[in-house]
Amino acid sequence: MGKHSSGKISYWEARRRRRDLRKKVKHKKQPRTLKKRWLVIAFILGFLVGGALGFYAKQIGKFAAKLYLSFKQGQWQPDAKEKVEVSKSLSVISKDPNKSVNTLILGSDKGSNRGETGWCRSDVMMLVCLHERDKRAVVISIPRDTRVTIPGHGTEKINAAHALGGPSSAIDIVKNLLGMDVHHYISMDFEGFKKIVNAVGGVPVHLTRPIRDPHAGYLPAGDLLLDGEQALVVVRSRKLPGGDLDRIKSQHAFLRALINKIHSTKSVWKAKQIVDILASSCKMDYTAGEIMKLVEELRAFPVQSVQFVTIPGVPKNIAGASYYVPDTTKLAELISEVKKNTQVSEKILASIKASSGGSTVVEELYSPTADVIKVLGSGRNSIYAVSIIAEKLRLLGHEKVFEGIARYPVNTTTIYHRKEAKRASLGIKSSLPDLSGAELVLSDELTSANNSPIVVVLRQGFVPENLVSFYGRLSAPALKIGRLSEKNKRIE
Repeated sequence: MGKHSSGKISYWEARRRRRDLRKKVKHKKQPRTLKKRWLVIAFILGFLVGGALGFYAKQIGKFAAKLYLSFKQGQWQPDAKEKVEVSKSLSVISKDPNKSVNTLILGSDKGSNRGETGWCRSDVMMLVCLHERDKRAVVISIPRDTRVTIPGHGTEKINAAHALGGPSSAIDIVKNLLGMDVHHYISMDFEGFKKIVNAVGGVPVHLTRPIRDPHAGYLPAGDLLLDGEQALVVVRSRKLPGGDLDRIKSQHAFLRALINKIHSTKSVWKAKQIVDILASSCKMDYTAGEIMKLVEELRAFPVQSVQFVTIPGVPKNIAGASYYVPDTTKLAELISEVKKNTQVSEKILASIKASSGGSTVVEELYSPTADVIKVLGSGRNSIYAVSIIAEKLRLLGHEKVFEGIARYPVNTTTIYHRKEAKRASLGIKSSLPDLSGAELVLSDELTSANNSPIVVVLRQGFVPENLVSFYGRLSAPALKIGRLSEKNKRIE
């Protein structure tokens, strides 16, 4: 077949030209930037595929997630010189399964002082002791004003250790103070903290009183969904009755709420966001493989198994400077228990709580259907009655029972409840003879103010039945409610 008179090429000529064109395109090299772009997309897709398939359980997903983390690893690890110094300070992880793995968390106040450069003072210092096998953890907070000796600098507040010598200096001082190994460290600035809070969609908390701090900011009392900026007010404010000790209590309560929020977040995109934020705003010695292992361990940890404690001590003014002076005897008892069991006994916790005083400003925000009860007395002379009623409720299987004093006394014992908790209120009234004559009142305002779906306010002069007679007479009804056997140990 030849060419047409119109000048068009023949069918066979067209095929030959197309074949030659394909050969040229095939051998043409792609630009390097385009290859890099597709490599990044491949990593991101690998992470998303890993998350979608449940990379915590499936091998192909684990590989995809680890691949993405390996790609990010260079961003979060310290530079060569600092890496050498840190590795000298960090302890070698024991092969003994009875030993915990301890990570020092440093919250830097970098950026709070305009024009500041280099290492900054650590505003938050916590040692997280994690026992993977027994699914237990203890978080030990160290007040920023803790009085220590820093080699070459004399007596200083512990938050100066990071500013004077970086992470390695902070690690060494914590090891000397607590007498414990430090196996890993994580340092984060406030900007990264804010971004993580925003990435999870905010953190719900309840403030028992407003925060008015000219340095940190202002927040009203009540139920709040904190964004990153507001969360920073909570964890930084020291304008509280107990000063820095109350601030640490606020940090602990916020961390519980944040952990709960992260546990409830199933979005793969949010998981990727958090990884990206950590990589860009943290410095840590963890490798990609260690991060994977840590994430798997933390997913199996119930928040209830994590204990938060502050090192025991007292605030003192020495030579015109405010310090927090550790109680060496109580501190030794605390560390001994953590080393032995990665757990602190109720006796030690009560002792530390009694010496620290203060009050809790930040609480976990409970849902209207949560099994949470608050028992309030009418006047300070009713503290004994409040304790008896609270203990009886615990014996009936209610684990979260809080005690307090009502702002205004009442003449009739009253059970205030949210609309969603009416049935539970009726159950409490029928199960506890002491409350059989109580009045039931629907009050969203009072229950919200107390952050509890059910609030029991005892009348003035309320006299409870003896706890022992209650236990003997109501063991059968209590068993129907459940979990009484778990509580027997309290009075054995």
